[in-house]
Amino acid sequence: MKRIINGFEVEWASERLFAEQQTAPKYGYLFEVSADRKRIVRCAHISATGGDSDNPDGDAQLLEKDARQAVEEFLGCKRESGGLLGWWRRRRRTA
Repeated sequence: MKRIINGFEVEWASERLFAEQQTAPKYGYLFEVSADRKRIVRCAHISATGGDSDNPDGDAQLLEKDARQAVEEFLGCKRESGGLLGWWRRRRRTA
């Protein structure tokens, strides 16, 4: 399951969530989540996926907050909606 949330592509990577920024400068963030998949435990890894930044370390740290919010929204949607399929079904009913 993959979603674009606030400019980040968020998807499961085994038991972790990976969030990649969609605009330059691009960074990828790997988040460990709790066993029940309801909350973020920690940001396990940050990597530059594009070389478009003058200040890669500073930009990556600033954007981690945005990536974290996107992952939290992803987890919230999954928890509240019964997953992407539940979200899609509700979206189709209201459209």
